[in-house]
Amino acid sequence: MKAKSWMGGLAAMLGLALAAPAAAEVPELKMMSQYGIGYMQLTLMKHDKLVEKHLAKQGLPATTVTWATLGAGAAANDALLSGSLHFASGGTGPAIILWDRTRTNVGVHGVAALSSMPNLLITRNPKIKTLADFTENDRIAMAGAGSSVQTTYLQMAAAKQFGIENYKKMNPNMVNLPHPEGLRALLSGSKEISSQFTSPPFQNTALENPDIRMVLNSYDIMGGPNTFLMVWSTKKFRDENPKSYKAVVDALKEATDAINADKKRAAEIYVKEGGGKESADKLLKIMNDPQVRYQMAPERILPFAQFMHQVGTIKTKPESWKDLFFPDVHALAGS
Repeated sequence: MKAKSWMGGLAAMLGLALAAPAAAEVPELKMMSQYGIGYMQLTLMKHDKLVEKHLAKQGLPATTVTWATLGAGAAANDALLSGSLHFASGGTGPAIILWDRTRTNVGVHGVAALSSMPNLLITRNPKIKTLADFTENDRIAMAGAGSSVQTTYLQMAAAKQFGIENYKKMNPNMVNLPHPEGLRALLSGSKEISSQFTSPPFQNTALENPDIRMVLNSYDIMGGPNTFLMVWSTKKFRDENPKSYKAVVDALKEATDAINADKKRAAEIYVKEGGGKESADKLLKIMNDPQVRYQMAPERILPFAQFMHQVGTIKTKPESWKDLFFPDVHALAGS
């Protein structure tokens, strides 16, 4: 009887030991996306339930996946730090800011890039040809004004045109509006908003209006294609939930491959998921633009981050793009 009791106790302990890793993983995985076709991988991940698929492969079929839609990277950062999210997504600016501020605690790093695509500063004011033509009355709508990727683009452009000491010259012109609202304000003829710094497909829709034209292209500022959007998370979450983390990375890879294999299907899903009023054909045309890339490897993110350090937006100067990202993507050809 004692032998049977001892064996039964051992079996119970082994069962608990085997169950421990799974029990340590979160029961609910909290994801998010934002507005625009730059987040296409996340749209596919939600529609095709790719995260659930890869969670099951990791032995976590019971994990619930929930999605939120936010309007700016700053809001994503707040949600990530509060625990309302496990993975944030948005422009590189907010991600790099949080990387810098959390180096001694939760350790935010990039999970992967999402997309490289040109962001355009557009205007309906016929007097505006360059940044020098903006007056104090010419307001520029942009999502996350003050911390967004467009904020840094505009500061880099101002530094080039007016000198590094004047990199904030355009800041008073910024108005914080999510991309869809900024577009509506621009096209409405509102006196408050005469310009917008935005991204596909919003800038493409705006430029269909003959009164709207481009002032500045982010690729000209950066010297070529560079990562616009990315996904980031905390070291704490990655360490404590390795299976859930890997499931998201694997889902991102599958979604990225799926987009590049069949952009038409991706565009159709984006429309189906309520991505906007644009047709799938219009979105497909944008996605087929050689300047638009869906890839997990970051492009020109290091000079972007180093400018942020130069002007004091972040305290820590990254020496490599790999400093900003978790090791899972270090084998990729990033820059």
